[in-house]
Amino acid sequence: MPKLTIDQREVEVPPGTTVLAAARQLGIEIPTLCHLDGCEPSTSCLVCVVKINGNARLAPACATAAEEGMRVESETEEVHAARRIALELLLSDHLGDCLAPC
Repeated sequence: MPKLTIDQREVEVPPGTTVLAAARQLGIEIPTLCHLDGCEPSTSCLVCVVKINGNARLAPACATAAEEGMRVESETEEVHAARRIALELLLSDHLGDCLAPC
């Protein structure tokens, strides 16, 4: 079972577990919009991005498999800025045509 660290907290998860699921196991909230438990991740909103140490790019937590020794940061300024931009881009094209009350 892979053991990884998220925000300086260690967790051991079954193989195939996503970073998002591992974070939830620790009680760490990572925002999502397009994620639905039980469905394949679409990674279309990019609101769940996290920083994985050793990688230059941010990664979507909903689709990134937890790996042994992985060190993940979900609350850095870089991560917050990327999430904010993703949300702003999604909202910039919002036409008010959804069915839910906004």
